[in-house]
Amino acid sequence: MNSDRKNYFIIFVCMFLQAVPFGIAQNVQPLFIPYVIEEYSFSLASFSLIFTIGALAAAVFAPFFGKLFGKVHIKAIFALGTTLSSLGFLAYGFAKTLPQFYFYSAVVQTGCAIFSGLGVPYVINHWFPKEGRGKALGMAFAGGSIGNVFLQQITSYMLANKGIGYSYILLGLIALVSSLPVILLFIKLPEKDEVRPVEENSKEDKAVQPQGPSAAEMKKNPFFWVFGIAFAIISISISALSTQYATYFTGELKLSSGLVGTIGSVFAVFCLLGNVLGGILFDKIGSLKTMSISFVLQAIAIVALLFSPNMYGLAFLFSATYGLNVFSYMAAPAFMASDVFGKRDSSVKLAIIKLFFAVGFAFGSTLFGAVVDRFGFSIGWMMLLGCTVVGYALLLLSVKKVKMQRSV
Repeated sequence: MNSDRKNYFIIFVCMFLQAVPFGIAQNVQPLFIPYVIEEYSFSLASFSLIFTIGALAAAVFAPFFGKLFGKVHIKAIFALGTTLSSLGFLAYGFAKTLPQFYFYSAVVQTGCAIFSGLGVPYVINHWFPKEGRGKALGMAFAGGSIGNVFLQQITSYMLANKGIGYSYILLGLIALVSSLPVILLFIKLPEKDEVRPVEENSKEDKAVQPQGPSAAEMKKNPFFWVFGIAFAIISISISALSTQYATYFTGELKLSSGLVGTIGSVFAVFCLLGNVLGGILFDKIGSLKTMSISFVLQAIAIVALLFSPNMYGLAFLFSATYGLNVFSYMAAPAFMASDVFGKRDSSVKLAIIKLFFAVGFAFGSTLFGAVVDRFGFSIGWMMLLGCTVVGYALLLLSVKKVKMQRSV
């Protein structure tokens, strides 16, 4: 029982780190976009490059920092990550030119990759080596959604009343000051007697969850690469949907900042549900069926945006369905790296999957911004719907094929 308490306390600690430093670094930046481009006369496409450059920087540096796990103390790695992301976000408040915003975005995203993209799954996988891992990951990443419920409203108010610089600096300080004590006091890996041993007593259990091929062997499987390409295509849509909704609602639909903040809070509430329910679904029905549900949710969200100019209430349908689908890019990569491709070398497989995801995410927002600048939002949403259909078709095909190969 005492061990169970420690396990779930670690989830709570990870939830807090997702709620505050990650939530500030990742979730509120879309709210700044219309204010920044108006203040400095940037185009939507040029400013959206911050997401491209940030994602590419994270993709480049994450493998290097990933090698530090297991070699450097876990507290030091997490502290490095949150310090980079927090100070980078604070530095936005002093940026005046696009190159400055680009540089600080690279710092922010690299920091997030260290403590969130790599760190949280690493810690959760050690505390939950088998049973309940999907649920634990979902609960941990749900922290970002919990924080977002409050951050959306707080940030919208600050931007409307205090301005860009004040908001960036204060939020960056909050992220830094709140995260470091929590990391130094509570982040840790389990001792041998603090985690349930992996049970492999039955032949049935071994058949259902074999260790699987090594990373080197899996690299020779063409469907592993199809899976990666599929995730890159899907992440194009995820990038644009996650970063451009506030610009669309504020600049195109002319909704008030308060209403946009409310829509963001609704999104955050459903993200909370999506993270937890997604983790449970992964544990109960597996990757194929869970990602099929993800496809339906994302398609509905995009269609809602397409028709929202004629019915503003559809903005809340977007928030609900896209929020529920948050598990597709938060918990899914970490879970499917081992569930689909086997537990052996799962961290290496996850790094490759995240690299594909990062490339798609890096170009998604910028590509969408360029399309919108030239053709308008409607064409942009149609492009994202096409990416969703193609990406999920390839993803589900590759999951099915690999599962069939491993069951032989």
